[in-house]
Amino acid sequence: MAEESAPGLLGLGGIGAGVADAILAQAKALEVEFESMKDFKNRVDELLDKLDGSQAADKKLAHTTLPDGVLGHGFAEADALHKTYSTVHTQLQNLSKGLAGQIEALGIAILTAGKGYGGVDAETEARMRAIVAQAKKDYVPDRDPLVKEKEKEEAAQPTPTGEGKTGKGKI
Repeated sequence: MAEESAPGLLGLGGIGAGVADAILAQAKALEVEFESMKDFKNRVDELLDKLDGSQAADKKLAHTTLPDGVLGHGFAEADALHKTYSTVHTQLQNLSKGLAGQIEALGIAILTAGKGYGGVDAETEARMRAIVAQAKKDYVPDRDPLVKEKEKEEAAQPTPTGEGKTGKGKI
């Protein structure tokens, strides 16, 4: 006896309803992720603004430095402080720029989710490719906790003993 299923969110019945409901749920999840990323980027931008407006801003620090030799010669700590500040500021700017690209890509993905890639115009496709290329260029595997986790898992797995191998194939 065939069972009849109730229509899904889009008013479809049967298997189509389940697929439509799943796509709708994924789109809503992307939207939530999009909003979370936008909020995080806004916090990073606020931090940059606070840093730029504070007494620790690089331009303000440059104007308030002591003349050379007042604290003694070879005062490495002052140089180290300025270098650390510059590094942190540069990394925050890079993070903000990277987040902006990821947020833009996620926004494009949400808008085109229902259309599929066939429904995307050439300009949007080119922009997505540019964002992906920039993300790949900026990617640093040493900073990726998932890479380190995967390396640990691979190191913990026993190595194969070679049983059943024919000696043919890729090395």
